[in-house]
Amino acid sequence: MMKKHGYLMCTVAVTIGLAGCTAYDRAENYFTKPVVKEVSKGMSKQDVNRIAGPASSQSQMIYARGSCNTYVLGTQDGKTQYYFVSFDETGHVMNKGFQSCREYDTAPKL
Repeated sequence: MMKKHGYLMCTVAVTIGLAGCTAYDRAENYFTKPVVKEVSKGMSKQDVNRIAGPASSQSQMIYARGSCNTYVLGTQDGKTQYYFVSFDETGHVMNKGFQSCREYDTAPKL
């Protein structure tokens, strides 16, 4: 009986934790958004454009090196969900993640 009760409590806690959770939304994007699902480090800018389509914005980074593309994945609770892909000087993916290029390319904290 105690084992069933513990299992039920864990299930409820996980369900509540995932309701409206950003991490859950991000996990869903790994299956549904090509820019998240298929783009990998070292890939060429041409391959990224072929997979992800046109970026919402493109910029030359100020604090980090290279250039950066921002993609809009959608909206959640009235907030825009961004995904960035940064490129090195040779046009290959250097980094990527769930934020805009502007958020990624910030001044280093001293």
